[in-house]
Amino acid sequence: MIPLPMRRLLPLLLLSTSAGTALAGPETLSTCVEDPVAVVRWSPPGADSVACHQTVVGAWIDGQLAGRNGEKMAAFGKGTLVAIRPGDATSPGPADAPTYQPGDWLEKGSTGIAGELWWGRTALRHVFVGQEAHVRQAKANKYVPAALRPALQDFMIRRTMAAVQKQGMASKPGDERFKVFTRERIDYAQHAATMATFDGGLGGDGNIVPGRVANARLELQTQPLVKGLLRFDLAIDGEVRQFAIPVRAASENDHVRATKSGADTAPECSGVWRAGDRVSAANCIVPNGAKFEELYEATGAFFGDHAGLAAVHFRLRVNSAPRNRIGATAVGVIVLKAQ
Repeated sequence: MIPLPMRRLLPLLLLSTSAGTALAGPETLSTCVEDPVAVVRWSPPGADSVACHQTVVGAWIDGQLAGRNGEKMAAFGKGTLVAIRPGDATSPGPADAPTYQPGDWLEKGSTGIAGELWWGRTALRHVFVGQEAHVRQAKANKYVPAALRPALQDFMIRRTMAAVQKQGMASKPGDERFKVFTRERIDYAQHAATMATFDGGLGGDGNIVPGRVANARLELQTQPLVKGLLRFDLAIDGEVRQFAIPVRAASENDHVRATKSGADTAPECSGVWRAGDRVSAANCIVPNGAKFEELYEATGAFFGDHAGLAAVHFRLRVNSAPRNRIGATAVGVIVLKAQ
């Protein structure tokens, strides 16, 4: 008897074999009941579903990608995020397990598949939470039909050898069935975004009102390195400005993070400045010649089957000429879809 998860995945994998990349449905999501180690039973107030193996960015916790200690559980009530907690902690403290009321969310959205990707904004933070593409790919590879196992084994051996020898991996036709990224270059276009919020800064009167993010695109190279350029327009005090943030990741299993322009090995732009700093520690400077330097940082991840979706949490230090304000911090979340 073929296990139920495998029976569900079999036609999807066979379709991928014959027709190139095929987007699957929720069958490839790893659920709590499939975990080989018993997970904590959890049903916070207001929740009607719980998703495991979740990455969370923007809620004061940033899920690591490797190991259970970094994974989170997310609880949803009527499609709205109501709580987050570590995936393997028995009694996490309040700082590690934030809860939310439905009215906390000023904006929210999702892909419509529970546990795949959800995003939202409260008065204080911008959040995205979901199960990353590499977790789903690992499940799909686990349940490949017998006819594809030799090809999968050959793929795994070649990938391991390339990592050991620190060389590029030689590709073969059909490898895309087992990889997170199915193409060497992928263009992502904006699917959704929260309104960016602004806080702090020096000078000027009143607060900068939330600004709309538009025309976001991520031009991604997946081989031999995962790197690219995130571009988007942001309205700041009524003035629409264009930003370009270079990003990279150590591998397809890691977060993408902003980095210094033109550098594959430069320090990541993550937590690189404090409110009063004039210069970024990693030199992640918006190149506009401003006297009080504008800075950027960002953290992103890929979701959906074969990385069909990307989500990025960005943070900018910007100046507002109309308000004569310098050093305000802009924060937002952008969701993008592969073209």
